[in-house]
Amino acid sequence: MDAELSWIDPISLDYAMADVEPDRLLKNLRNQLRDAITDQGFAASDLRRCVYVIRVCGPVAVAYPYGDSPVLYIGRGDAPKRLASHLGNWLHAVHGFGKAVSVELRICIPRRRNNANLFKCVEADLIRWFQHKNGAVPFFNSKRERVWEQKVSYTPTGQRLLRQTLGVGSGNRPQWAIRPLPSNAAYDVFHKGFDPSVWEG
Repeated sequence: MDAELSWIDPISLDYAMADVEPDRLLKNLRNQLRDAITDQGFAASDLRRCVYVIRVCGPVAVAYPYGDSPVLYIGRGDAPKRLASHLGNWLHAVHGFGKAVSVELRICIPRRRNNANLFKCVEADLIRWFQHKNGAVPFFNSKRERVWEQKVSYTPTGQRLLRQTLGVGSGNRPQWAIRPLPSNAAYDVFHKGFDPSVWEG
C-alpha cells in the first residue's frame, strides 16, 4: 500500500533560557512546542497518530558507530503529550551538548483509509533504516519496533522525505560529532541500541 504523508513545518526549540532554573526552562520549552503547533493550524487531536523525529541542530551531530547523524529520537503517538514527557525526562538537558546547540522537531502525519496503524509502521521503518545505516538505533530509543516493520510501501518521494529526516541534510555542516563516555549518565542508553550485525554499509 502507498503511505500518505503530511508534514508539519520543522519546529525549533530555543534553549536561550538554559541558564535559568530547570522548571522555568522546561515550561518555556513546552510553551514553544504548543505555540508552534497551534500557529501552524494544528490541534492536539491532529497529532494523536503522528511520527516525530527529534534532531539536534547547530555545530554538533551524534557520533554513531557507522555514521554521524543529528537524530536523537524517533517516536510516534500523541506528539504534544509525548514530547512534553520527553522534555521532562531528557530533552531539556540537550543544552548541555553546548551553548550553540538547539533542537528541531520534524513531525509527520501519516494517513491511509482503513489503516489506523500506519503511523506505527512509519515509525518502525524509520528506526530500521536508521539502524541499518548507522549501526545503532537513535540515542534515546532503546529498541526497534520489529512487529511493524516493512508492512508499508512508499512512493519514491515519500520514502525520500522520510529518509531525509535521518541525515544531516544539505546545507548543514556540523563541526563536531559527540558520543557519551562511561562517566556520562546517558552512556548505557546510547549503547543499548548498538548492533553491528544489521549494518548495510
